[in-house]
Order: sequence, then structure tokens, then C-alpha cells
Amino acid sequence: MTGNRKFIILLIFIVGVTSSFWLVSRYPALDNKAALSGSEAFEDPLTHQAHFHAPQNADFITKVAYTTLNWYETNWRGMAFGLILAAAFYTLLKYIPRQSSDRRFRNSFMGMFAGTPLGVCVNCVAPIAKGMYEAGSKMETALAVMFSSPTLNIVVITMLFSIFPFYMAVMKLLATFILILLIVPLISEKTRSTLENPVGDINPAPACDLNPKQESWAKACQSASLDYLKSLRYIFTRTVPLMLLAGLLGALASHLWSFDRLIGMPVNLINLSLLSFMGTLMPLPIAFDLMLAQAMMMSGLAPAFVTTLVFTFGTFSIYSAMIVARTFSVFLAIKLFAIIFAIGIALGYASNSFIEYKHVQWLEKYDQIIATPDAATHNPASKTKIPEKNYSPLPMTRVIAPIIFREGNLEVHAEAHASRNPSLGKPFTQRLGPDMGITYSNALTPELFLDPLFFGRGIASGDFNLDGWPDIAVATHNGFELYQNMYGKRFEKIFSDVETLNGKQGINIALVDLNNDGWLDIFLTTFNEGNFLVLNPLPDQGRIKILPVPNGGALLTSASAFADLNRDGFPDIVNGNYFLGISTRKPVRQATDQWLLNRNLTFESHPLAGIPGQTHSTLLSDINADGYPDLIIGNDYRVADTYYLGSLKEGFKKIRQQDGIIPLTTQNTMSLDIGDFNNDLRPDIYLANIGMSRGLDVVSNIFGATMQNSGLEFCDTGQSVLDRETCRQFNQLTTLLNPEKQDITEHCTRLENPQWVKECMVTRMVLVASSRNTPSLCEKILAPFTLNRSYCQKFFQADHLKFSRADEIPMQGQFNLLLSGQADHTFQDVSQATQIATAEWSWNARFADLDNDEWQDLFVVNGVPITQEFAANNFFHNQKGKSFTAAQEEFGLDDRDHSSSYTYLDIDRDGDLDIIANTLYGPFKVYTNNNTQGNSLTVRLIDERGNRFCLGCTLIIRYGPNGERHQMREIKMGGGFHSYDAPVAHFGLGEYKSIQQMEIIWSTGETSKLEHEFSANHEYTLHRH
Repeated sequence: MTGNRKFIILLIFIVGVTSSFWLVSRYPALDNKAALSGSEAFEDPLTHQAHFHAPQNADFITKVAYTTLNWYETNWRGMAFGLILAAAFYTLLKYIPRQSSDRRFRNSFMGMFAGTPLGVCVNCVAPIAKGMYEAGSKMETALAVMFSSPTLNIVVITMLFSIFPFYMAVMKLLATFILILLIVPLISEKTRSTLENPVGDINPAPACDLNPKQESWAKACQSASLDYLKSLRYIFTRTVPLMLLAGLLGALASHLWSFDRLIGMPVNLINLSLLSFMGTLMPLPIAFDLMLAQAMMMSGLAPAFVTTLVFTFGTFSIYSAMIVARTFSVFLAIKLFAIIFAIGIALGYASNSFIEYKHVQWLEKYDQIIATPDAATHNPASKTKIPEKNYSPLPMTRVIAPIIFREGNLEVHAEAHASRNPSLGKPFTQRLGPDMGITYSNALTPELFLDPLFFGRGIASGDFNLDGWPDIAVATHNGFELYQNMYGKRFEKIFSDVETLNGKQGINIALVDLNNDGWLDIFLTTFNEGNFLVLNPLPDQGRIKILPVPNGGALLTSASAFADLNRDGFPDIVNGNYFLGISTRKPVRQATDQWLLNRNLTFESHPLAGIPGQTHSTLLSDINADGYPDLIIGNDYRVADTYYLGSLKEGFKKIRQQDGIIPLTTQNTMSLDIGDFNNDLRPDIYLANIGMSRGLDVVSNIFGATMQNSGLEFCDTGQSVLDRETCRQFNQLTTLLNPEKQDITEHCTRLENPQWVKECMVTRMVLVASSRNTPSLCEKILAPFTLNRSYCQKFFQADHLKFSRADEIPMQGQFNLLLSGQADHTFQDVSQATQIATAEWSWNARFADLDNDEWQDLFVVNGVPITQEFAANNFFHNQKGKSFTAAQEEFGLDDRDHSSSYTYLDIDRDGDLDIIANTLYGPFKVYTNNNTQGNSLTVRLIDERGNRFCLGCTLIIRYGPNGERHQMREIKMGGGFHSYDAPVAHFGLGEYKSIQQMEIIWSTGETSKLEHEFSANHEYTLHRH
């Protein structure tokens, strides 16, 4: 009976420990690990998260030491769980009468059944297998537990089928079952090995306990505890030294060898053998084995090689081999290593044969579909000849605001804001663009489902015709469209279909006065056809003049920033360039950014120092308050953002990590902005990143083989701009053409539209050619699909570069980042403290005081088709400069349609900011601000001594008792994602009805201070002559 009670106590202990481990550690980490599986590289080669960061320029020994420490840190919880459970099993099994069974296949199955729910890595389960065997379990049972725990648990199985092609997942699963249920029983020995003697013996249970005297539960618990401690000491002393040694050896191997050496290499016996050997050797933590294999797949490693890694990673390791050698025999350890090594090679060959077979089938289907005559003429972007004069502004009554006072060379105009909109419940109400006259709608067809064409097109606002009302310009598949604001009630399209730009894929657009004549011009970037400047035709009697603007031959200038760098009055340009993004990932020469000195529309190009990343956002802003524009380049795909300090004559000086100015940046930067969230008159930086708050659900959608239900559920709600059927077709399209999916099966014929089927096959050919690294496949893309053919050819023209990353600023993934400016012009990360770190797949994110309470809020738009997740936008409501709260639902900004760009503007000039945002696959949306609370003030600056619209000027207002309250705004033209706001400063004043001082720091370096009682709820124009 005593033994039974001790058995029950140990069993309860095992259940409790296992449950706690899963609920507290293992399951909560699943979403985080799944989200990180979207990364194509990791800081440390043996772990998914580096807790200790090796110094820059560290030598080999130092790197190995840091990797070893990171491995210990990552594995210690799982290892501790393995030791605790190993000792528990060792003790528990001693209490059970040994009933030897020679049914080896049955024993293996029972071992698999017991090991699968444990869910610990191959390194952590090895001590458990040792404890079980030495307590009396059969060899095949112990080995089955060792192999099933890291390979068949719910974490691994879920991730396996979520992020890998179906055939890879099935191959790994079948190979694992064969290993456990067939090979393990066959190689297991009936004769038990000679066991080591524990320090203290535990009396085994007799076959039948005839002693009627019962020991109390307290005594049984004490006795079981002593037995357990003896077992723990025994297991600890026999396994932990080996664990420490395995971590060191694994770190050595990881720095002596890199799996990406085989990227682009042929699939043959030598390469498969090398890969299988290293994969079997590596002691990787649970789930990181799949994360690393998928990172290699994303980096271009051949699918056959990836299949080998998917099996060998996590199935065995150098630590497992050590434990097997010590517990069973060295010969068995070598035999198991060789078997797993051989299976890895066989799976690589099998995968390669299957892929080639499916590829031949796919090519036959492609030729068949492409040869099918079109039912209708393919002409998505007609290049009809249109007269080069198509600008027809509508007549407006211009009101010149009266001058309220003059001071020196400054004159100040003032005009009262219009009456506020009536409150309609939530502060913002939403309308579709067509209801306001904005007729352009983004369309995502299979032909255009290419990175970055499915990221959406840009929008900009500004007073194009100087009538006082903010107009908007949007990039389109035919260049651009300009919409005139009709007294805040609606918009009218007045400028579009310019012959020179017709058929060009417009991506980014800005309204900026590049010839400094006081009229906003149109700056447009296009995909693969250069950058253009469309001069404002109004001062030239409506004549349209278009100038090319250099961008170094880049495929796309995805981001542009403007400021007067040399103080000659002409705004200069920074080109943030982009090259195929997801298809190339790593630095390429074609993505080199430039800064252009504008010498009255003659441009002088200078390349920017630093690693050329895939740039999404560029911003010129004075971050160190020295009067000169500094520069921030926001990059995607794990190329660190680059920060530069500007000067008048020496260009830009790159900020290094060791300079201690910028502590951290985001690894997939979509957008960046400068503001002053706490009103301390120091600039703060906000960076929008790619995050996946729903973890595995999103990753499964991106990399999995089938369409998930989440997108379809949103389609069924009726909340999308798309009707239900179109929304469902769109979700199907994202599954078929997602460049992250390694699906080798032809599914384009599932689309009902014959033209879409053909376009789908053409776009898939681009993906097939790049994934197989076969440039000849591009030749199969024929007219009229010239864009897709060019895209395919560009992939093989990429000039990949290698750079030292020693000076790069550290990056963080998964979270947005808020850097608070300090008095010494350095920055501190306050993201967690201010509760601003939440990230979805974020795009444009900008500061603005949307409720006029004195404090700048943050609006973040989210969504990308490949996630098939329709996450709501984020609105972070500023809590008096201390923190932020998520208030998108409260404010009526919780839209779930995918958006990437928007502009802040006061459409009706009532003193509060409205929003116009794109959708990636439909019409624009207009969010009208109906807030009736809080006073406000708007300031326009006109500078005849510098650039007219005062880009780079800083405005500080002071108000309240003794002028103790203050705010700061910088007039900037850059940042964000494909988004530009009018060069106007907007201040919310809360309860305050006036301000007492305006201080202007001009872009030319001078400072002006105006002491005056400026009434709230007015728009002021400060004109410097």
C-alpha cells in the first residue's frame, strides 16, 4: 500500500509539472515562436531569440561563447523540465513491479503514446529517456519517447502543417512514424545494458505487497520526496555536464558552418549528405528547428534541402547522441545517427523527384492555358492617346484672409475656422470615396499581384490651386489623379490621364513645390519607369510640363522625402529605393538610396552610405536641433534602418550603434514619423513594424497550403468595401499567388474568370522562375504580360551585395517602437512603458492630435493580402503624454479593410483633422471628424527667403498661465508610407482659448518670435518677406 501511495503522489506530481510547463511556458510561447517563423534570419544561429548580444566585431571565440550562453538561456526551462520529469519517471517506475515484455513493436507504440504529449525538445527529452530506461523500461520504449516528444507534439505538428508545403509536412510525419514504429523496434536489443549505480538505491516494488500495515500519506509523501531527490541528483550528475558540453559543441558547429552556403547549390549526394549530417548534429530548441528550416526556405534554399532539414532538425542531436552513448552504448548512438542521417538524404531525394514531377505537370498546364485564346482583349491599363492638356480646375471663390498685424518682415493673416460638424456619436464617421467624389479605386488583379504592387498606392494632400481648401492627389495605374476640394463638401477630379504617364504604374505621390514658385507641383514615382515631376500648370496658363527626376535607375522609388538641404530655396529630394522586396530580401545594388540636390530643377545625385535595404519610408527632420535636416531611412527585410546627421556642406553622416544616439530600431520598418508625444519640445520617433498579434493564425495563413476561414468570415460580415463574392474571390487569389507559399500544385484554374486564370498562371510563372532560379522560364511570359516578364527578368539582374553589419543599429521584430527624445539629443525606447508597441501588419503611422486635447495621438493602418487576416486599424489615444490607450473602436476608426496609406487634412476647415485612406483592393475611405470638443489652431508658413512652403521649419507655441504650456510642430514632407500631408501645422488646445507666443525656427536658420494674443479656432498664415 505504501508503494501505491507513493506511486499516486509521484503520478500527481508528474501531471502537475507537465500541466504547469505546458500552460505557463510551452503553449504561451507557441504564438510568439510561430510569428517569429516569418523571419528569414536570426541574430543567433542556435536560438530564435538572442538574450546576450555579442559585441560588434567580436572574434570567433567570443561569438561561440555568446551563442553557447544564448543556447543555455533558451533551453534551461525545457532542460529543467526534462530533468525534473526524468527523475520523476525514474522514481515512479521503481515503484511499479517490472513486467518485462518482448513485444517490441507494442512497446514502441506505447513509448510514442507516452512521449508525444510531453512536448519537449530532443535535448530536453534525452534525460527522460535515460531515466525511464534505467528504471526498467524497455530500450524501444525509451527511444520511442525520445523521438516522439520533439517531433509529434502539438507545437511541432501545428507549425509543421502551418508553415511548410503539405508534401514536406507529410514526408516528415511518415518518416517519423517509420523511425519510431518500425526502425526503433528492429534495432533495439533484448538484453539490457549494464546500468550505472545510483548514489542511493530506491527499493523496487515487489510483485505483490502483502503487508497490510498502511503508511500515512504524510510518511508516503516524505519517503517519495527522498526517493525523488536521490533520483534527481543521479540524473543531474549524469546529464547536465553533457548538456553543457553539447551547448558548446553546437555553438562551435554553428559558427564553423552556415546552412545558407548551400543556397543555389545543386541537389546531389554530396550536398545532401553534408546538410543531413549537420542537421542531425545540431542541438536546436523545440520549434526553432522548424523556424530555422523555414528561414532557409525563405532565403532560397532548394526545397529538397529544406525537406532534409525539416526531418533531421529536432529529431536527433549531438546531446541526444551523448545520452544514448552513455545510457545504452556508443554503437547504438552511432547507429541511430547514421539512420537519421540516411533518412534525411532519402527524403531530400524523394522531395526533389516529387517536385520535378509536379513541375513538368505545371509547365504542361501553363502552356495549355496560355495558348487558349482570350475571350476579351487584355488591356488593364489602356494607353489611349490623350491630349497633353487635361487640366480643368473648377472655378472657386478665393478669400484672402485679412492681415491682423505686421512685425518686421513678417505679416500675419487670420481667418476663423468653420463651424464644427454636429456630433454623430463616435468622433469619426466613415464614407466611401465615391460618395465624396473620389472615384479612383485600387484593383488587385492576378497580373498585379506582385511585390510591391499589392501594397497599395500613395495619397497626398495640399492646396494645389491656392484657394485655401486642401486638395488630394492619388497615384494610379495610369500615373495619377488630382481631386479638387469643393468647399469641404465633396471632391471633383480635375487632372488625370496625362499622355506621358498613361499606362505607368504610379506608386508614390507627393504635392511639393520643387521649383519654389509658390505653387505645389506633383512628384510621382512609378514601377520600373522612373520618377517624374509634373509642374503645376496654373501659373503657366494651364500648360502641362513633365520632367524626369533621376533615381539611379532604381526599379521603384518607394519613399521620398523633401527638404532644403543647402538652403538655396529649392527643396531637395531623398530617394528611398526598392527592388522586388520579398523576392530578393537581401541587399542589392539596385536598391541604393540617393539624395538629390535640386538646383532649380537640375538634379545632382549623391548615393547614400550604408547598407541598401528595401526602403519603405524616408524622413528628413532635425532630430538633434542643430538647424539642419537629418535623415532616417526605414528598411524592410531585416536590413537595419539607417539614421544620418545632416550638415550644410558635408552631406549626411551615418549614426552608428556605438554612437549611443539610437538604441534600437525595427527590423521590418513600414513607416516612421517624428512628433512630440509628451510636449517636452524634443522630437520623438515612431516606427511601424510588421507584427502578428494572432501569431500562429496569421503565420498559417501566410505560409500554409490552404485558405483559412478568418478572411472568409470577414467577407460574410458585409463590412468590407468588397461585396461578399468578390471578397471571397480576393481571398482565394491571395492564397494562389502568395509569394511566401511554396505550393507546387496548379490551382489557378479554380478561379472562375478565364482572364484571371491566365493572369494567375503568368504571375505564378514569375514565382516559379525565381524559386527555381531558372531565368529561361521568364521567356515563357509573352505579350501582353510585359510587366510580369520584366519583373521576372529583373529578379535575375539583381546585383547582390555583402556588407559588414558591425556598426548597424540593433533591430527588434514583432512590435512597433516609440523612441523618446532626450535632452542630450539621444533617444530612449519607451514603447512598453507607453503601451504603444502593439503591431499588426502595420503601414502608415503618423502623429496628430485628432481630438484637439493638446496631445498628439497615433493612427496606424494595418493589413496586407497575404495574411488573410482583416485586423482593425490601431488608434492610440494619447493620455497626457504619459502613455497611450487603444481607442480605435471608441473613436470609430476600427476599420478592418486593408489600408496602407492615408493623409491627414482638414477637409471642411473646421479646425479638426479628417482622414482619407486607401484600401488595397477598392475605393478610398473618408473618415470625417465630428469631434466637438477642444479648441484648435492652424498655422501656414510662407517663406520668401527660403523654400516657399517652409519645409524644415519648426513652430513652437506657448500658452496657458505664464506661457507654461507649449507644443511643437515641424513642417515636414516625408515619413509615413506612401503618404504626405499638406505643409500645415495643426495644434489642439483643449480648453485654452488663445496662445500668447509663436516661435518659428526657419529652415534657413533664423528664429522669429511673435508675442500676440492669438485666438483659438483660427487659421493663421505667417508670411515672411
